[in-house]
Amino acid sequence: MAKELQRIDLKVMLDGPERPQVDSLLTAFDRWRQEKDAPSDWVDLADYAHMQHGPSVMMAGKREHIAIDTNEPGPGILVQTRKDLSGSTEERFAEAFRRHLTLSRRLTSEPEWPSALKVRGGEWIVAINDRLGYPNNEASDEALRAPLTALLDKLFPGGYALERESDPQQRLSYTVRAEGNPSLSDLRV
Repeated sequence: MAKELQRIDLKVMLDGPERPQVDSLLTAFDRWRQEKDAPSDWVDLADYAHMQHGPSVMMAGKREHIAIDTNEPGPGILVQTRKDLSGSTEERFAEAFRRHLTLSRRLTSEPEWPSALKVRGGEWIVAINDRLGYPNNEASDEALRAPLTALLDKLFPGGYALERESDPQQRLSYTVRAEGNPSLSDLRV
């Protein structure tokens, strides 16, 4: 299964308004899109602020997407990997977390980052965006839980709780709640 695992969605949760005002981030994303040597190979910038839930603003790349997402369980920085993950399943999870941390640290340091939004570095959603390859069932959970927890043990040495989405009609996802509230800069993969 590790051979096919490419679509890992990671969302770190944010404190702030349920529908945060993030239009200012379009300016930051536009600067990113102009960069010629970006590893993400940015291809599109989208403003979905008119939508009730979903990505408010999104920067789409060939390698990954980044968005401020307002889907349940609340607002967060979502990074969706699309390709170029390799190695063992744990190494693929580690690379997805590295990409997320790199992009979210950069985004939160932009001058346009809304001061009303605070990152909860100890609260994450880990979703596998491949229902065909990894349906939400026991076999997929068995294949992914051990490599994911091996990585989470390193990422959150103070401890964490891991809970799988129980509805088999939903995609395979996990909620991670770490002890304390580590900042993005505290997290090392």
